[in-house]
Amino acid sequence: MKKIFQIKNMPPAVGYSRAIRAGNFLFICAQVPENEKGETVGEGNFEVQAKQVFENLKKVVTQSGGNLKNIVEITAFLTDMNNVDKFREVRRKYFEDYWPVCTIVEVSRLISEKWMIAVKAIAYFE
Repeated sequence: MKKIFQIKNMPPAVGYSRAIRAGNFLFICAQVPENEKGETVGEGNFEVQAKQVFENLKKVVTQSGGNLKNIVEITAFLTDMNNVDKFREVRRKYFEDYWPVCTIVEVSRLISEKWMIAVKAIAYFE
């Protein structure tokens, strides 16, 4: 059985779902550095953008019935691999002593040229 989650206080997902639960897994679409009004935050500031991305990810998993410790895998898309240490520092603040599987890839650009990061995730519920 699949369940699509509509996440409150986020821009509407047009043409896609933010999160779909299939069995014990929750598939979360890539979160980007936008606030609840759909405005890009921290233009040119990787840390600010990364924090917004993780806040959005936290919001999605929480409103889907879990917490960050339910996340078992994340995939991070960075427009500049020179920001990988900054990414790890921000991630550490959100996951503390729990480390989901993580893949980090560099991409030439994201949908908006203002975005420096996007993160998608898979969560597991027992």
